[in-house]
Amino acid sequence: MYGALGHTVFITGRKDPHTPDLRFLYLPIDHDADDWIKRINSVLAEVEKINTLIYVAGYYQEGPIDRLSDQQILAMIHVGLTAPALLVQRLKNNPGKPLKIMLITSSSQYTPRQLEPVYTAVKSGLGMLGASLSLDPAIGKVLVVAPSGMKTPFWDKTKDTTGFLDPHWTAGKIIELSGGPFKYRFAKILRSPERVEIVETRQQ
Repeated sequence: MYGALGHTVFITGRKDPHTPDLRFLYLPIDHDADDWIKRINSVLAEVEKINTLIYVAGYYQEGPIDRLSDQQILAMIHVGLTAPALLVQRLKNNPGKPLKIMLITSSSQYTPRQLEPVYTAVKSGLGMLGASLSLDPAIGKVLVVAPSGMKTPFWDKTKDTTGFLDPHWTAGKIIELSGGPFKYRFAKILRSPERVEIVETRQQ
């Protein structure tokens, strides 16, 4: 959507979505941080400046804490919290406008679940990262959005996604939420019925 509006858009990840109006930069994140931290530095070196960071990376993880391996726990923490923290650390003082940050979490940010101990902790941590960064006067606007489940390949085929949020509708709502003057905004995007609930908007 931002590409269609005339913005220069870079997208990172493991798979190239082959989407018009944006440039893909390969950036896989896993349990072993040494390699992907070097790749973050390489990716950022290819981009002259970034005015807006939109962090939506994530994957679903389910299981009691004792059934998760060390690698599974580390991978979830790195994808959901370490990587966005390091990206903001590196981008905060980029030349140009103050960095605008958009962090997309999940309803798991505020809903504890027995079989999602690390997943919910990471989503909650990402939301608190955004709230804390918004207190930094050198950082621009910070938007934290927590959508409920969406109809995407995020879920395996055993999950019934009937009634889940439409991803295009959700993306449009996130863009709407990012507009206007504010320093910090936290919103939930809920389903049954689909609706947006702005929990907090702060100007300073």
